[in-house]
This record gives sequence, C-alpha cells and structure tokens, in this order.
Amino acid sequence: MAKIPELTRREKLGNVVTLCRSFGRNLAYFRAGWSDEYRHLLEPTNVANGNFWRTVNGNFIDMCVLEWCKLFGEKNGEYYWKNISGDTAGFRTDLLLHLALDQEAFNRQVHVIREYRDKWVAHLDVERTGFRPELEVAKKSVWFYYERMVQQEPDLSGLPIELESGYQQCSDEARSVYLRSR
Repeated sequence: MAKIPELTRREKLGNVVTLCRSFGRNLAYFRAGWSDEYRHLLEPTNVANGNFWRTVNGNFIDMCVLEWCKLFGEKNGEYYWKNISGDTAGFRTDLLLHLALDQEAFNRQVHVIREYRDKWVAHLDVERTGFRPELEVAKKSVWFYYERMVQQEPDLSGLPIELESGYQQCSDEARSVYLRSR
C-alpha cells in the first residue's frame, strides 16, 4: 500500500476552519432545539415525532463535543491548538484571558467535555445517568481559535474574521425547520 503523504500546513489550516465551523453549526442547531419555543419537540410527550427530534438534537451536541475535542482535547491530534499555533505560549495566555479562566479552570472544562465524549459518545460506559456539558466556554474557545488562525495565517486570508454571523445563520435555519415541525 502506498504511503499517504502528510497534510500540508494549508490543508491542516483548512481542516481547522472546517472543524470550527462544524462546531458552530452543530451548536446553533442544538441550542435552537432547546429554546423555550421548540423544546416541546424534544419532550417524551411528543409521541408523533419526538424520538426523531431527540435523536437529531443529541447528534448535534455529540458532533460539537467530537469537533471540540479535536481542537482542544486531543494533545496528539493533528488539529490540537498546540500543534497548529506557531506561538503556543501567546495562544494559551490570550485564550485564557479571552475565556476569563486560569489554566486549572480550563483543564476542568477539557476534562468534562472529554468525559462526555468518552463515556457517552465514543463508548457507552456503565453509567446510570448521563449529563450534558455546558458548552459556552467551548464556544468561546472555538471562536478564539478560529479568529486567531484567520488573523495570523496568510493561507486563511480572505475568510471572515469571526464565526458569530454564521452561527446566527445556522440558528435561524434550525428555527425555521423546528417551526415547520410544530
């Protein structure tokens, strides 16, 4: 079997952008489903199509967690921030300032999200009750990573500097789909 060549820096950066956007899209879809307006679609009392919406919504958070772990939770991963950033000390300092956390608090966030991934997404451990990780810190960290790369990497010039407008578009899209299912 022929050896597959390593990804170029440009390809890795493109994949970082893809992961960040995928995280944002899935988070927007997930949160729209849990809004007060559409939460009833996810309730067990919605016997008409509730199983579908609960499954779809669960898949959105699972994808968020998987994508986030590729960026922040897998130290040996291709897209882990330390393996992409040319200035790891500056990146870490600025990330923690952006998140208003110290390293220990951020490490706890990493642990919680990895635990969800490991116990509920990648495996099904013998746990009686699950939990859903709070993803606001995850969102802010992905937004930071994306913005930092777009601003500093010449190969990414021309891309939008921020993810928020795309996130809002996805949220609006999800709401229109949920609205049709009322």
